[in-house]
Amino acid sequence: MKENMLIMKVRDNYKYFGGLSLLYGFIFTFCLYKNVSGITFPICVAVTVLFAILFMRKINYRLMKNSIPYLVGMGMLGVSSAFTTSTFMHFFNIVGILLLFMVFMIHQFYNDNIWNFPAYLQRIFILMGTTVMSIPYPYWHGGWFFSKNKNIRRNNTLIAIVIGFIVAMGILCVTLPLLLKSDIMFSKIFGEILSYVNFSTLFWISFTFIIGFTLPYAFFTALCHYNFPEGKERKVRFFDPVIGITFTSIVSLIYLIYCAIQIMYLFLGMSTGLPSYVTYAEYARGGFWELLFVSIINFIVILLCMYLFRENVALKVILTIMCGCTFVMIISSAYRMKMYINEYNLTFLRILVLWFLIVLALIMIGMVISIYGKKFSLFRYIIVVVSVMYIGFSFARPDVIIARYDIAQWKNTDKQDFFYLMYETMSIDAAPEIAKIDLDDKEWALIENEYLKQTMYNYFLNISINNENIYFRKANYSRIRAKLAADQFLEEHKDYNREHNRM
Repeated sequence: MKENMLIMKVRDNYKYFGGLSLLYGFIFTFCLYKNVSGITFPICVAVTVLFAILFMRKINYRLMKNSIPYLVGMGMLGVSSAFTTSTFMHFFNIVGILLLFMVFMIHQFYNDNIWNFPAYLQRIFILMGTTVMSIPYPYWHGGWFFSKNKNIRRNNTLIAIVIGFIVAMGILCVTLPLLLKSDIMFSKIFGEILSYVNFSTLFWISFTFIIGFTLPYAFFTALCHYNFPEGKERKVRFFDPVIGITFTSIVSLIYLIYCAIQIMYLFLGMSTGLPSYVTYAEYARGGFWELLFVSIINFIVILLCMYLFRENVALKVILTIMCGCTFVMIISSAYRMKMYINEYNLTFLRILVLWFLIVLALIMIGMVISIYGKKFSLFRYIIVVVSVMYIGFSFARPDVIIARYDIAQWKNTDKQDFFYLMYETMSIDAAPEIAKIDLDDKEWALIENEYLKQTMYNYFLNISINNENIYFRKANYSRIRAKLAADQFLEEHKDYNREHNRM
């Protein structure tokens, strides 16, 4: 009943909701068309929040005070996108904003205080599926609105012209290319006319606008469906805890033996007993990915045991032991990665893995608390931990950290390391750090200076050319810094520029 009333209210107020969606579509297109890293990105995030509040107010929903942290997180992720040129960070900033926005809106519409971890995940997937199914609603409601509104029906000639124009464009998209191929003179005349029209740009701008118009309306309508299972979650688990106690006991015993070996051979450095063909450094670097994978499996197994079996003291103790062993595995993985970095320097993947291990350790702390605390909201704890840690990671601009570390380790540096920094990193965030390299320093003995100088010159020349026109919409902190560093490097090496041109 509540669902039908809210959806009917949205439909009856289509002029308001459709108008907001239409306006949002224009703003969305202006801010994000081929631009997820400019200053307009955080503006789009702010507008999204504003429009969500306006949507809710129309159906008498008010912004809750405890929803503000979600909005702050979204805003910080939006700002961080304008501070980096890393495509990795841009993608996951968008993912983070969407997840925070969904949780924020769910919290506004539902009493989520009684939901446990699986229940929250279930409802997020339900909302995503309902949003997809609600995509036709802005058009269904629009058709109903135009057919019922007498004032608009009087102007049906204009509406008919618009519809006819859209249909004509659709037909010509198919037939015009065929006509152009069928006659040389027709192709010549129309080819000159069409050369001034960029159909690809028109298509993608239109596509971006349609997304910006459709998704907000569909998402809001999906929330109004109120199709989440209501009521408290069942306290009785589905399976006998003896099953969980049996298999977790066996697994925990193996883990305890493994952890004892880690402490003796890895942490304490007891090389006695290692095979003669294995050095201590090789032992420390090996098995990192396997340990990381096992740690993730442990997280999933412990989570399932918490929600699939009836409460049992023995099972809680064993799960706590598994958590403790997982901590040792996480520390072991981090230690092995540290040894590997000392040998082979930093890369984006290695620094990402270290970040992930810290996040996983914090999540495991929450799981230990959740085993014994019934009222502890594990889902919200994970949301807070991941959000705070990711926002910090995003603002840290990892490529800058990588460049500073690798350049500082000049004794272990060769040409390939600098090639990685210049052409294999995911952004130009590192450009100002690379520009600080003094190629005349005698300590760079392992590097062929002329080769490196030429490579660096081409690198900064490309940055300078590709970022020649940085206008308001695409203004980005890292892009501007990289452009300034490139121009300064090229100015300081004008003599090399002349020599390079003679060659």
